[in-house]
Amino acid sequence: MLQEMKPSFKQIFFNSSSCFHLKIDRGNNLYRGMHYHPETELTLVRRSKGTRIIGNSVERFGDNDLVLIGSNTPHGFLHDEETWDSDVPEALVVQFGKHFLGKGFLKLPELKEVYDLFTKSRNGICITAAGKEKIIPLMERMFTASSLDAIIILLEILKQLTSKSNCRELIRGGSFGSNPGCAADSRFNDVLNYTYSNFDEHITIEKVARIANLTRESFCRYFKALTNKTYIEFLTEYRISKACQMIRYGGKPVKEIGYTCGFDSLSNFYYQFKRITKLSPLEFSKHCMRTTKDKAIA
Repeated sequence: MLQEMKPSFKQIFFNSSSCFHLKIDRGNNLYRGMHYHPETELTLVRRSKGTRIIGNSVERFGDNDLVLIGSNTPHGFLHDEETWDSDVPEALVVQFGKHFLGKGFLKLPELKEVYDLFTKSRNGICITAAGKEKIIPLMERMFTASSLDAIIILLEILKQLTSKSNCRELIRGGSFGSNPGCAADSRFNDVLNYTYSNFDEHITIEKVARIANLTRESFCRYFKALTNKTYIEFLTEYRISKACQMIRYGGKPVKEIGYTCGFDSLSNFYYQFKRITKLSPLEFSKHCMRTTKDKAIA
């Protein structure tokens, strides 16, 4: 069974001499399960690709993915197994509370745009290519700057994020973080938890629709509107990611892995694996063994 995906609260520990938290996550530290915290988070994933979940948004991401995640918004990153073969994934993370410069900070009329940005970030905000050109260098400078300069840089980053051309909201509907108990958020979370816990079993649209308390047709529209992909596409991508993990760490024949990950036929498993990873299961297995051997020699 998959690691529990129900979002859990995560405590952020700040240095007593700082009003924000900087960290560099590498390797296994990049994924700690779905979680949330009161602090707003700016995350730059330098080297990786996979699927990120922010609130109600489920999207693919690649190198230099930059997102702003709002207060108490559940989020998690599922990194594709093959990314570990080319280089160790790395992420720069900046976390700060809405009162990081004092409780009256956001009440200043000059900072209305920043206040609006914090509100929108509860839906998750993806930084555009134009925004990355300006924001990534600033973010990198924060990690070597003095405390005072780092605060000034953070304010400049927030200024850049208020530009509509630099950002896009991941979800246009109601905020996930603003009302965790609302029906839509609970419904989506129930669907995710069921999928991640039962990906290795036979899952039908009808079954998942019942979990969401929707008709089959309504559920299909609902899921597509939230994720920009069908439920079957999402389920298939996740099953293939788990298959990659099983192949990488061995223990089962490739043929058995297809059935273990919930595919009803080997032909469909091989087809979907090649479509998503661009390699056949056997090619992927040989690639993993070759990479492991090269690392051992090194």
